[in-house]
Amino acid sequence: MEELFVGQFEHALDAKGRIVLPASFRPSFDQSGFLIKGSEGCLALLTPERFRDIAQTMASRSEEGDVRHRSAKRSFGAGAAHILPDKQGRIAVPEDLRSFAHLERECVIVGVIDEVEIWDRSRWREITEVGDSLLESPDEFAEPTVGDSQ
Repeated sequence: MEELFVGQFEHALDAKGRIVLPASFRPSFDQSGFLIKGSEGCLALLTPERFRDIAQTMASRSEEGDVRHRSAKRSFGAGAAHILPDKQGRIAVPEDLRSFAHLERECVIVGVIDEVEIWDRSRWREITEVGDSLLESPDEFAEPTVGDSQ
């Protein structure tokens, strides 16, 4: 894993639907990036390499003939946006993706190790409470090891 994204930053969408990337994330997206529909109702910003890896995996699976894999690949490609930050480090978030993630104005940009997520601020507060509670009790979501009783 080349890039590691960490931290959380509050930024607002401007009237044109643009958001400023945190300075620490910008070098990874200097040339370009891909904005996709993320899990749990956020947007995910991927480096070109990460996007390519996911796309290749989806393409390989869809070749197996399963309609679910072809459908997932289709939705993944159709819902993705190629982005290029401007000189101020802003990226334009397309209307359909803003709508998907319920982004109005106040947002939180989060480093999630191998990708960047963009959340509506109120939704982020809900999600982070769940994540924080899991960190307080990590044994509750750890995978059982061989020999553990269930």
